[in-house]
Amino acid sequence: MNTTSVEITAGMGGFLVLFGLMIAIWLLGRDLTRRLRRMRLREEERVAAVLRERAEAAEAPEGARRPEGPRPTGPTGPAGTGSPVGGAERDPLA
Repeated sequence: MNTTSVEITAGMGGFLVLFGLMIAIWLLGRDLTRRLRRMRLREEERVAAVLRERAEAAEAPEGARRPEGPRPTGPTGPAGTGSPVGGAERDPLA
């Protein structure tokens, strides 16, 4: 009969691997949260701009209104200033 007891554990290497994974997940979570906040802020600013445009168009005299026509549908410009890619525009209030 074998009376030698051997303890098998992950040891320091296993701890370091798990600790590294925890740090990586924490950093990724922080980055995701920051990006989501920025996207929400940009969308709110875009909707506010559309509402301002509609209010200004409603207040402007009939002769001063811009002609209603199709808007260009190319790739978007800097940070939320362009039209949606792909052609179909969507109503921000729908």
